[in-house]
Amino acid sequence: MKKPILFTILFFVGMITVAQDKNAMLEEFASLRKQFRNKEIKPEQKEILATKYLEKAKNTKDNRLIGGGFYLLAIQSLDVAKKHQYLDSAISYTQHIKGDEIFPMQGYMNKAHQFFKAKKYQPALDNYFLAAAAEKLNPNIKYKFAIKFNIGLLKRFLGEYEEAEKLFLEYKAYEENAEKMFVSRYIQVLFQLSSIYYETQQVSKSTEMNKKGIELSKSSSNTFMYYSFITNEGINLNLKGEYKASIDSLKKGYPYTNDVNRPVLDFYLGKSYYSSNKKEKGLLYFKKIDSVFNATNNLFPPLRDSYVYLIDDAKQKNDKEQQLYYTNQLIKIDSIIHSEYKYIYKNISKKYDIPSLMSNKERLINELQEENELIGREKKIILMLSILLISIIVGILFYYRALKKKYEKRYNEIIQKSKAIIEEDKIVIKDTKAQVVSLEIDEEIVAEVLRKLEIFEREETYLIHQISLKEVAKNAETNSKYLSKIINSHKHKNFSTYINDLRIDYFIHHIQEDTKYQKYTIRAIAEEIGFSNPEGFSRAFQKKTGLKPSYFIRKILEDQKNK
Repeated sequence: MKKPILFTILFFVGMITVAQDKNAMLEEFASLRKQFRNKEIKPEQKEILATKYLEKAKNTKDNRLIGGGFYLLAIQSLDVAKKHQYLDSAISYTQHIKGDEIFPMQGYMNKAHQFFKAKKYQPALDNYFLAAAAEKLNPNIKYKFAIKFNIGLLKRFLGEYEEAEKLFLEYKAYEENAEKMFVSRYIQVLFQLSSIYYETQQVSKSTEMNKKGIELSKSSSNTFMYYSFITNEGINLNLKGEYKASIDSLKKGYPYTNDVNRPVLDFYLGKSYYSSNKKEKGLLYFKKIDSVFNATNNLFPPLRDSYVYLIDDAKQKNDKEQQLYYTNQLIKIDSIIHSEYKYIYKNISKKYDIPSLMSNKERLINELQEENELIGREKKIILMLSILLISIIVGILFYYRALKKKYEKRYNEIIQKSKAIIEEDKIVIKDTKAQVVSLEIDEEIVAEVLRKLEIFEREETYLIHQISLKEVAKNAETNSKYLSKIINSHKHKNFSTYINDLRIDYFIHHIQEDTKYQKYTIRAIAEEIGFSNPEGFSRAFQKKTGLKPSYFIRKILEDQKNK
């Protein structure tokens, strides 16, 4: 009789322990999920924490916990392919679980976000719908409307304005009837409705949303959204034909607008100036949009009309080269819009479509060829009088060709040297004893300082802006005088040259492997590797290598292209 009672007690104790362990794991999951939002925690640390959690979850053989482990790996991963793989695993382990408010719904939501970022709009929409279906099985009113909000965003982006409006109005009503309003999300809903209304020319409704949004943003101290509504009303005023008021509103919000949305403001500022007889000023804003397109190779579809203004202006000025350039740009933009934004391409009102653009392009090319032939005949006379000048130019060209060979030889030497830079930069301590006499510093101190310098170089601390001899000496646990002597003796250069040379070597090594440096300006590179200004970087680079950094970067890009 005693044994069955003992087994029963042990069984219940075991069940309680398992439940406690599971609850502890769920609490740990919630804690880690919150921690992973902290940008100060390094990705490597997040990956270690997520991996450890997944290992513990697998030992429990609980699909909910294992799915949570894969989800943690997904949200911390910077590799898109791995992120999708982890999310698929999270969904696979949790898709048949009942009564869970997070999974598999959050897995589908996260996948939808990733597809949206990659401009894969149909898969994004499909995953939002899967998230909605998962929420219905495990109802949660908060998540239900969060999904509606995200589907509304995508629908608006795809130009499906009626469906987007319906979803946002549902969300608006939900917040208005909630016990406690989620103010920041409610403001976002008002902003999306305002945008839909101005995009569909419903200016009165847009103004109504803007007024509510401005008032609520102001009372909740939401500066960013306050100016977002100001700019939306600026766009609305443009559509009403109130150009001066439109310019005032758009300029108020301009400093608070991020780089992604700023081209939209440039477009409407350009339209407002152009329509108020300040055409040249308006054209400057349209040209800014062209600069953005050249830099990003991407453009929000409605902004294509900037090129309509630019082409018409080139026509009026009879500038055929500019007309041809902007025509080619518009053809390129339309091909991108057609492939990446095909869902809204049909909704764009086009003054110039691709067939008319191609026809116009051929005409411009023919006209330019005829003009060039005429100019060519006139130039024959000038050419006869320029033979002497050409001879001089040829001599100069030969000189620069020799100089170019010299530079190329120096460039190749630098590249070869950079491949062995680790060997060259090793701190050799074997002569320390021989050099101590001249330094008058204890050999153990010299050795220790050299060891600290090796750490300093390995950890790339020299990239810190305006790092001083005093700071490096403090890290090396010595004084500035000793450190200066040791660097002069062992590195055969003063402290300033030593730091600059390390930065230059770092740059030479990284630009060959890291494409981001190949896209940077000289100013950006200088700031990235610790120089105070581009002039200081250029002087240091030329002093060490004998080449200008602009020449070196151009050669790197040529080599990459040839490869």
